[in-house]
Amino acid sequence: MATNNTSSSNPRAEKMGDVLDVLSSGIAKTAANEPKFEPQLLVAEVPAEPTRQLLTEIMLADRWVCSVARLQRWRTVGEGPQYLKIVGKVLYRLKDIEAYEEACL
Repeated sequence: MATNNTSSSNPRAEKMGDVLDVLSSGIAKTAANEPKFEPQLLVAEVPAEPTRQLLTEIMLADRWVCSVARLQRWRTVGEGPQYLKIVGKVLYRLKDIEAYEEACL
């Protein structure tokens, strides 16, 4: 004997369908009442990297993709951009580096 599990012949399936209909309509009403949030772009108020006015020889070597030894050699023979030597530390002013780069174009 075969049983037919259609909603018209099975009262339990019919009740289950009614419950699912009520749940889905409730979910739809709840979703319609919720406020819609639009994604916003977050803009940093502080710049990520402040511009430096002085660069070390390591920073300049990274900028120019060369070795620190090359910069040291240039200083020895009087080539390259102007530099400052403060308390034994070699520093390059950004405006001197940019002027040297412009002169090399």
